[in-house]
Amino acid sequence: MDFNNELIKNSKNELTTNRFNSSRDISTLTSLMVDNSMFKQLNDVIDESGENDFSSFNDLEMIYFYVHQQKDLNDNKNRMENTKKEYVRDLLIFYKQILEQSNQIELSIEAFEEYQILKRLSHRNIRKYQEWIKQAPLGKSGKPYAVATLNRKMVIIKGFFYFLYSNGYISLPLHEKMLSSNVRASDRPDKEMSSVEFLLLLRYFKNHPILYSLISVLGTTGLRVQELCKLRVCDLSYVDGGYWLKVMGKGRKEREVLIHENVLETIKAFRQRRRVKLKLDRSDTSPLFTTAKGKAYTYKYLSNYITQKINAADIDFIRMRSTPITCHTFRHCFALISAEQGAELLAIKESLGHSDIKTTMIYLQRKMARKNNAAHTWKDSNIIKNI
Repeated sequence: MDFNNELIKNSKNELTTNRFNSSRDISTLTSLMVDNSMFKQLNDVIDESGENDFSSFNDLEMIYFYVHQQKDLNDNKNRMENTKKEYVRDLLIFYKQILEQSNQIELSIEAFEEYQILKRLSHRNIRKYQEWIKQAPLGKSGKPYAVATLNRKMVIIKGFFYFLYSNGYISLPLHEKMLSSNVRASDRPDKEMSSVEFLLLLRYFKNHPILYSLISVLGTTGLRVQELCKLRVCDLSYVDGGYWLKVMGKGRKEREVLIHENVLETIKAFRQRRRVKLKLDRSDTSPLFTTAKGKAYTYKYLSNYITQKINAADIDFIRMRSTPITCHTFRHCFALISAEQGAELLAIKESLGHSDIKTTMIYLQRKMARKNNAAHTWKDSNIIKNI
């Protein structure tokens, strides 16, 4: 069985070295490899030997098998499609990088046509790769990757190497000597947005029913943009005197978010602009927020659209910010305003759909640091009064 030929057969062009090094091919191959239809076929090949024998596999097959491996009979406990896509893309980008930087990392790539590069990697190659990637201009605005981005990529690659070694595909424990890229508090960009700034944004986009509604919903619910894009009309209901949206979050964790009546009016205005009415209907599976063509938004498009429009706004606080406002900023905004209104930390955690309260604490870290600053004890002191 030649799984790689199956991939090539289903794509329009053969995966030559030059083609594989293009961004477009990474995207095409990612789409192909997220499809799990060949996973059973790979498992059957392994089962024929009676043991985990990957000797007939190549690098792309190992990436595919690693991403789609199942650890639980319950599909809800295995990797979700978005996670698989992220893993596939990051691992293909890594594979592309070691090909492009083969001279830099002192790696011979004669075996590319057989996709057997990973077996040739040494501890020295990985050390050289990490030295290169930490300063390579691969991030936004031609800067190196942000620490959080670099950390995420290294965690995925390290886990992949552990899988390769534990299953005998590579002979060296490359994961053991990989350097970590832990994210410290000081490494995290400032994503705060105050209630005053949120209101300024709303005022600025008051006459733009599309953006006004999206900003209103994101800021008052703490929804992830991916969650917003998946919302359907049937997810909206009226219960216990209020409007609630059923949301499917990360890890297929379901929760409900409250839609205030003023916010509901913005959703109606959004849909009116799209020439569709809003009517509560449990059988209506159409998107709650639609494009001009009546389709559901893709989260990347919507995220880029909102980010671009907001950061181009002629508002003083936006011009003065050191970091751009993104859709994720509104989750921090929701947490901060909720805390200001007296919400408990656990309630904020559940409302945001966080699995770990430590994540929620990160959202409120700067606010809590200011609140607990020792300088507050000076307010009524003789020293301050006499300055």
